[in-house]
Amino acid sequence: MPDMPTGQLIKLHRLECKKSTVALATHVGITVRYLEMIEAGTKTPALPTLKKIAKVLGVRIAALIGGAPSEDYKGEVNPWLAAVERALCTYRSISLSGREGPPDLSDVTARINSAWEAWFTSQNKYTDVLSVLPDLIVDAELAVNASGRSPEACRVASEVYQLSRPLLKILGRADLGPLVCDRAIRYAEETEDPVLIGAATWNIGQAMLSDGMHQGALDLSMIGAEKLEQSLSDGTLQHFSVYGGLLQVAAIAAVRKGDPWRARELLRGPARKAALRVGEGHNFHHIVFGPGNVGIHAVSVELEVGEFSEALRLADDVDITKVASIGRQTGHLYQVARCYDSRNNDTAVFIHLKMAEKICPQDFQHRQNVRSMVTTLVKRAKPSYASEIREFAAKVGMLD
Repeated sequence: MPDMPTGQLIKLHRLECKKSTVALATHVGITVRYLEMIEAGTKTPALPTLKKIAKVLGVRIAALIGGAPSEDYKGEVNPWLAAVERALCTYRSISLSGREGPPDLSDVTARINSAWEAWFTSQNKYTDVLSVLPDLIVDAELAVNASGRSPEACRVASEVYQLSRPLLKILGRADLGPLVCDRAIRYAEETEDPVLIGAATWNIGQAMLSDGMHQGALDLSMIGAEKLEQSLSDGTLQHFSVYGGLLQVAAIAAVRKGDPWRARELLRGPARKAALRVGEGHNFHHIVFGPGNVGIHAVSVELEVGEFSEALRLADDVDITKVASIGRQTGHLYQVARCYDSRNNDTAVFIHLKMAEKICPQDFQHRQNVRSMVTTLVKRAKPSYASEIREFAAKVGMLD
């Protein structure tokens, strides 16, 4: 099942639930024809639509995009994921790592900084980070225990767990998100650093968005932003970056709750003001906040509500080369591709997918929503350019 396209997985679960296309389309709020096109693979559903379909069918979103739901997870899809699971069982009283002796804290700090750098800049970011993450988790926990939970060690541990969340999410283990997010903020709280606590709060907000907890993400991110706002008068660029990142989480949560105007106000008002203060090219606390990232979120808001023309208009003003994260760059290109997909403009979809592949080819191995777009393109490509699309699909490992 994980290798099946999204449309086929939707049809499979619909039949298992004994629902007709009419019943499912009615409960989701889309036309029967649109649902039939999704199931046939000629349309790629937007994320809000996919979430509604999953909710009506009573399954996790992961079950519809080729990822294994947590309750059905059988283990070693990737041996490094099994190593991460073992590493997460490292406590003061028990450990599966079998390692003895405390690590050098400065060495662990340097390694986590290198891992963060790889996550934001390496074309092989998934393998680069996943190969070192298990040891980083174990050593961070050992360092915390050996130091008597010193602020320096707790800061490193928080950083390790903040890095773990996005990687585990993309690799199909979003079920581990609550665990690593909870550890990240608890260690951040022990440092008593309000900016690090704010960054860990941003991390939780992202996890809640992924799990459909939009009200919780909105409340949490706004509380976090309000706490940081009190110190902005003499705050550093790090303060403004984390504050702005929390507002961006709140904006996405608001639009997914059905309040796009609040989302727009947050981005056009305080978030944009903070972004202009920070400037481009920075990545304080790994949030990549700046004017370009605010622009990317503005496109996200319009895409969420189906305003594809406005999303494309806003996308024209985003210069992704100034955004200090290849993940944000490719994410923006996938958003634009989805806008063109809504217009059946396969040429434009293909162009943006090719641009993304040049930036991060490993996305096409691990991001199921991206693989679904490629599958859709292959199925509906016109004869004049079908061979080129099939060649691209073969290049990214989706066709023999």
